[in-house]
Amino acid sequence: MKNFEVLMFLLLGIIGIFISCEDTITNSISNIDKIVFPESNIDYYKTIQPLFNIGCAIDGCHDVKTKASDLDLSSYESLMLRPLVVLVQDTISSRLIWYIDGRLISTQWHRPLNSNQVHGFKIWIMEGATDTIKTK
Repeated sequence: MKNFEVLMFLLLGIIGIFISCEDTITNSISNIDKIVFPESNIDYYKTIQPLFNIGCAIDGCHDVKTKASDLDLSSYESLMLRPLVVLVQDTISSRLIWYIDGRLISTQWHRPLNSNQVHGFKIWIMEGATDTIKTK
């Protein structure tokens, strides 16, 4: 009888793991169009990095391995290491904005962003381009 109890305990633990993993999988965003930026307090990890993960930091593009145009968008740290790409509180000179709003004609942005997303990147830069939300 004791073996049966141990087996049931292990079985329930395994089921619990699968349920929690399934919840994580179904809550992840896989469509770039479903990423909506709020009007303020842009959270890098909830909006910007997921957008990069879907449309930019992918194999053959701006991932750790390929680094197209010597730009790695797989993390906040790698983005901020590249000079002139993000200039804090300067959307006019930040080259990231040049890429996403079409000012750099010679550079192809592989996936056009909607107006909410372009505006969201600009707000994020104007709010300080941090990887955390500042509490007021």
